[in-house]
Amino acid sequence: MRTLKNQLEICGVGLHSGQQICARLLPREQVGIVFRRVDLENAPAVEADWRAVSHTVHATTLKNGAAEVSTIEHLLAALWLSGVSACVIELDGPEVPILDGSSAPWCELLRDQIVATSSTRSAPTPLMSLRKTVYFEQNGASVLALPHHELRVSVAVEFGRDYLQEQLFDGVIDSEVFRRELAPARTFALEEWIVPLQAQGLIRGASLERAILLGTKAPSSELRFSTELARHKALDLLGDLALLFAPHGATFCAHLIAIRAGHAAHFGWMRKCIAENALGENANRSL
Repeated sequence: MRTLKNQLEICGVGLHSGQQICARLLPREQVGIVFRRVDLENAPAVEADWRAVSHTVHATTLKNGAAEVSTIEHLLAALWLSGVSACVIELDGPEVPILDGSSAPWCELLRDQIVATSSTRSAPTPLMSLRKTVYFEQNGASVLALPHHELRVSVAVEFGRDYLQEQLFDGVIDSEVFRRELAPARTFALEEWIVPLQAQGLIRGASLERAILLGTKAPSSELRFSTELARHKALDLLGDLALLFAPHGATFCAHLIAIRAGHAAHFGWMRKCIAENALGENANRSL
């Protein structure tokens, strides 16, 4: 189990709330990642756990009582793929800052700041795997997971733009691959999504510095990768999966294939995986 050497802090705008929010990451001896809403009375805690998911509309949101924390996936992906499974995250607002729309700033913040907790330095990291194939499909989105000896992610997306072909990302994921190939990939929106999202009270903090806008003729900025959209979807998938494994300090081996999937499909797959008792652990430790 690993935590942070020091207290870390980063501030920025919330994508949906539009608020200026500071996130303070603190070391923790006990396994688990916990958010604390320090702007609310008694700083209520919200566990980073799949069972705390309250909704998945254009971001993953966790809830405990009246306390909610949203847009958690980019930070959780960076923590999980860096091996951090013991951390307290203090927020003075309702969501994690979006920063540049990717996980790269979080990875940079965590660089050289990770250490084994004093109580678990000699303990092996639990390894979760699949006992069987698990498939989830809903509204044209699907997630298929197959038993595999590594963590492999395959993601396909298509957004109906003449200047964008169908995009595919496929790769075996470890901390270095994540940092180099997925973390820099930014969130995005189609131009025709903007008015409906604003009508729902969302994306109040959106800007071209924090996301890619896919216009009818061209994207708002040069893509960091030719397949940046698929890579960002892979990033989101890993950030959501962290809710299943990071709270237990576990890594995961499987081949996940996501087609036109988003947060709702990711969460649907997780629920089905648990309902079918499809997860196993080498150390005989259960979720």
